Amino acid sequence: MGAGSKWRPMALGLISMMTILVVWQLIMSAGLVNPFLLSSPLTIAAEMGRLFQTGDIIHHFVASGISLLIAFALAGSVGILLGVLAGWYRPVEKALDPFVWFTYSTPAVAFYPVFVAWFGFGRPTAVAVAVVFAMTPIYANTLTGVKAMNADLVRMAQSFGAEPKDIFASVVIPGSIPLIVGGLQLGAGRALTGVVIAELFGSNAGLGFAIAYNAMNMDTAKMMVYMCLVVILGLMLTQLMAGLAYYADRWRP
Repeated sequence: MGAGSKWRPMALGLISMMTILVVWQLIMSAGLVNPFLLSSPLTIAAEMGRLFQTGDIIHHFVASGISLLIAFALAGSVGILLGVLAGWYRPVEKALDPFVWFTYSTPAVAFYPVFVAWFGFGRPTAVAVAVVFAMTPIYANTLTGVKAMNADLVRMAQSFGAEPKDIFASVVIPGSIPLIVGGLQLGAGRALTGVVIAELFGSNAGLGFAIAYNAMNMDTAKMMVYMCLVVILGLMLTQLMAGLAYYADRWRP
């Protein structure tokens, strides 16, 4: 594959994004949409610059980032640990099934009032909601990866006298890493969703709080600045996890 083919998808994505922004700006400049309902890209960019100067953006971005990192670390470690145990030990999978399907089928935001009662408003509740959002896909992917072990590799290891613990460490875990990373990729986006939703309902800092606060004050430009920052943070997470998934899958022939 040539260098041009490698960069073509990115170039097409940038062109489509720039086209949307230009059309959006032309519509706003022509006065076809009330600025109270939708700010123009230039207005949002100018407001973003002012908020950077005052430090408001950094304050809210860091607040959400810390909550996201804590939630993702907790969801990732617990989800992977439980997924590995459930995939390797059938009784553990059966014992965890009711709880996993309960959290999977129930909207995680429904737990919000309970978490508020337990932890109060602020970061602990945002972290708790995000963990519930993110842990299920991480657990499910890890479980699938461990259970879908390569039977040929297992038989080969057994023929060389490998014990179950050796098969687990040398065959099962390495073979399940791509699916585990895939679960982390899904979990990262869901963790961000959980943090922002929790901040929308009750917090004193963070991107979700800033969106809700400026919406209540009917400041459309500032509200859309923080909405754009959520999108940017989501894109950063997506690209980071996509790169991790690429390197985790490089060992395959």
